[in-house]
Amino acid sequence: MVIVDRFSKMAHFVACRKSLDAVNIAWLFFNEIVRLHGLPRSITSDRDVKFVSHFWRELWKRLHTSLNLSSAYHPQSDGQTEVVNRTLGNMLRCLVQHQPKQWENALSQAEFAYNSMPNRSTGQCPFAIVYTKVLNHLFDIAILPKCANKSAAALTDQCQSDEVRMKLITSNSTYKKAADLHRRHVSFEPGDLVLIRLRKDRFPTGANSKLSPCKFGPVPILKRINDNAYVVDLPDTMHTSKTFNVSDLFPYHPPDDAGSSSIQVEPKISIAGGT
Repeated sequence: MVIVDRFSKMAHFVACRKSLDAVNIAWLFFNEIVRLHGLPRSITSDRDVKFVSHFWRELWKRLHTSLNLSSAYHPQSDGQTEVVNRTLGNMLRCLVQHQPKQWENALSQAEFAYNSMPNRSTGQCPFAIVYTKVLNHLFDIAILPKCANKSAAALTDQCQSDEVRMKLITSNSTYKKAADLHRRHVSFEPGDLVLIRLRKDRFPTGANSKLSPCKFGPVPILKRINDNAYVVDLPDTMHTSKTFNVSDLFPYHPPDDAGSSSIQVEPKISIAGGT
């Protein structure tokens, strides 16, 4: 389980099994994350069965933490975690090498190495943002003295936080401009009829063949979550999430009902008889 802080970009890598239910995941989260950083104000996650369960929703509702679920099969909704997952996979391959079953023992090394690296968005390593200093490594031979003046330390922390926040705003705007170049600027309202694109990732292997229709519909829009996500009225037989990203929705244009006038022309056949 990978947990990433949106501000400092600090990551925690927690070993867990796929067979764990939502209750076990909650205990892991409290033992590894809440005890270090406190309760989060909001959580962004994918639509795993553990995160859409009634227990998980009711738990964070009682703790006044908002849950932001990403669009189904749309990894761009939480690209930050997707990048960390890819980085973690590359780091573990280098650490375990010919002993892939020992990946759990290398998680702590990978976490320390990741949080020690400068982040592209903030320009600083997560340790420097959270603890206001870079933690000592094995090759450090001297420890810098701590600041004795509390006012100076508070001013430094405030300036550092403002600097990180401005870098995050600048980086996010740059990423948004690059992503907007490939987006369609369309919007829908509840009740509009749309066609949905059927991605093969939404269905089990063998469910859809190459010759199956690429789009399904028309289906009405039930709810507008935001400009990028909509809930559509899908039949229960499709066994997939009803939340779609706007990139998979297309406006439905009914065929023209006006009958076209037809002109009948009597065929003319000429037969020439010869003697």
